[in-house]
Amino acid sequence: MYRLFNLMMTDYITSWDLKQFIYCPMITWIRSNYLVEEPSNPNMELGKISIDEKELIAKELNLPQPIRYEVHIVSKKLKAAGIVDIVAGSKRATVVEVKKFYRHQVNHFETQLKFYAYLVNAELTPVHKAILKVGNKVLNYLISGEELRRVEELIRKVREVREKPNPPTVNTPPNKCIKCWYRRYCISHN
Repeated sequence: MYRLFNLMMTDYITSWDLKQFIYCPMITWIRSNYLVEEPSNPNMELGKISIDEKELIAKELNLPQPIRYEVHIVSKKLKAAGIVDIVAGSKRATVVEVKKFYRHQVNHFETQLKFYAYLVNAELTPVHKAILKVGNKVLNYLISGEELRRVEELIRKVREVREKPNPPTVNTPPNKCIKCWYRRYCISHN
């Protein structure tokens, strides 16, 4: 994780960047310009999933062989990096992102999953399917060229915000800001 954090602090884009950007573009700018990172909290620690648990999930999902766990992907060409929970199959891969606890809002996890599909597609093998397992709920996605282009566009937007000398204009609802760790650095709400 430390290596990935170091990459994040350079010009590499990670799934964390995309998830934070969706929540609020200001976080992306703050992290890049102030070089601060939200510390791990007890909920994050509770949500970690072991390799043994991932192996059980792979069996439950009946994933194709070979199956790889916690696949570190660094694309120097794309300047993007991530750690994929599960990559299954060889010629046409299935990418799996696992979240221990169910949540009603999963759009940021979908973005994370599709980012990983994008990386695997670019660096390892074509991806045809992606699975998001949130608690006991399993969501399946077919990965099309259009999906990959959307991820590429999102990466471009994140890079654009990170590279701007001035913070972005945001219209984040105040209830989101109250819960945000980055609020202490936010120019929009100070």
